[in-house]
Amino acid sequence: MENYESATQLSEIQSFYNDTTIFLTGATGFMGNLILDKLIRTCSGVKRIYILIREKKGKTTEERFKQLFDDPVFELMKKEKPNFLEKITAVIGDCALPNLGIEEKYINILKDEVNIVIHSAATVRFDEQLRIAVNINIIALQDILKISQEIKNLKAFVHISTAYSNCAGREIVDEVFYKPPISGEKLAQVVNSLNDEYIARITPSLLGEWPNTYAMTKAIAEGEIVTYGKGLPIGVIRPSMIIATDNEPVPGWINNFYGPTGVVAATGIGLMRCMYADPDKTADIVPGDYVSNAVLACAWDIHNLWKDNTFNDIMKTDSLDKETFVPPIYNFVSSSVNPLTWGEFSMLNKKYGCEVPSVKAISPILLRLSKHKYEYQILCFILHIIPGFIIDSLAKLTGRKPLLMEGYRKMHKFADVISYFSLKSWTFNDNNTRSLIKKLSKLDQTLFRFDLTKLSWDEYFKKHVLGIRMYIVKDPLETLTEGKKRNQKLCIAYYTLLSVLAAALLLIVYGICNLFV
Repeated sequence: MENYESATQLSEIQSFYNDTTIFLTGATGFMGNLILDKLIRTCSGVKRIYILIREKKGKTTEERFKQLFDDPVFELMKKEKPNFLEKITAVIGDCALPNLGIEEKYINILKDEVNIVIHSAATVRFDEQLRIAVNINIIALQDILKISQEIKNLKAFVHISTAYSNCAGREIVDEVFYKPPISGEKLAQVVNSLNDEYIARITPSLLGEWPNTYAMTKAIAEGEIVTYGKGLPIGVIRPSMIIATDNEPVPGWINNFYGPTGVVAATGIGLMRCMYADPDKTADIVPGDYVSNAVLACAWDIHNLWKDNTFNDIMKTDSLDKETFVPPIYNFVSSSVNPLTWGEFSMLNKKYGCEVPSVKAISPILLRLSKHKYEYQILCFILHIIPGFIIDSLAKLTGRKPLLMEGYRKMHKFADVISYFSLKSWTFNDNNTRSLIKKLSKLDQTLFRFDLTKLSWDEYFKKHVLGIRMYIVKDPLETLTEGKKRNQKLCIAYYTLLSVLAAALLLIVYGICNLFV
């Protein structure tokens, strides 16, 4: 991409970020990576970016900070902005701890220096233990809002939520704050007064209509913004299911197995052959780079709305009344402007998956969608359990460790979790998001591309499938020829096995029929 910042005139969004200090949570996660990369490459006029980092899996924060930039997503950034480290400072902390685990001296630095807060940190596991989900998704937000109330020159605060935070019991989701099922304070009191075993037992009743702890805690978190974010230049973006990037900074980049990504990865290696999904329902998915661009544009828009609101207050009352500011919400979804069904999702992934088969595949690519529970269970038995049992039995006989049945146990649990989203469709009204796109200059529409009407799903899935092969399955393009040869052999073996099983079934049926003759 052309370096627009070399020109004398910065775009409106670039100017907004120029000479600002940003506090970014969740920088080590998928969305945080993309936001950090985009800020450094496209908004390199930023003064400093503070990123929250915690210790994890025996690694210190210093080690995690160094390893963060080893990922392929940062290769372009390191090439275009070799001095990027001069602008990034790690803040030691943990969203699971009070005050995000940040030392007092660093909290004071944030209050003195920060202009923009982007809260991306969250636990996005659908089946997360409720206490952990409450601490990270709700209490951490409360704490960062309390800190933000004391930031001396806050221009904008963006909270990244999810389009599914308010899906329980609704078919239409508007860009408004809905009343949460319980306050964050009360839920925190409940989980902090009980042990983990009892919490696990009562979680289903606490969830009610919500499909999982992730969606429920995100809904409650939005309610905390109304309470603790009062008077702040704050807004909420609600993306639907976030998948691999379209173009920036690497086409098809993804680093997690969540949601539809896990389906494609499991299908690509031949592990998943059926899915509990309605092929006619909408697969509301959005590319990761579109989301990161939208987040940065939202901060700019929130600041402008805040300025306009306070100006109007002064004109009306001769005094500044920040309490009248209504935080904007941006539903960022594909279903309203560029819908894709689960049937089309399956077809496109199969189409391009067959062009780049992996050497790690255990069977040919096959994915049958079923919206009927009993049909799905029969398909699981025929396409997963029987082949898995046969292959694991052969593994035991040859002295190898059986893996397939355990893999299918985990995969079926995962399929049950996402079936809530693959069997239903919602109408997400996104007037604020469409209005924001119209506000962008032509230059900003190029620099911060997130207009989903201009996305070709067919072109996108070429990159999507290849990206999953490279970044999730860890199978480089150099093995493509070998992968195609392996796929031919797997096809022969798979359909030979099906023929043998079909013949055996016919013989059994024939034998039973003869008993009654």
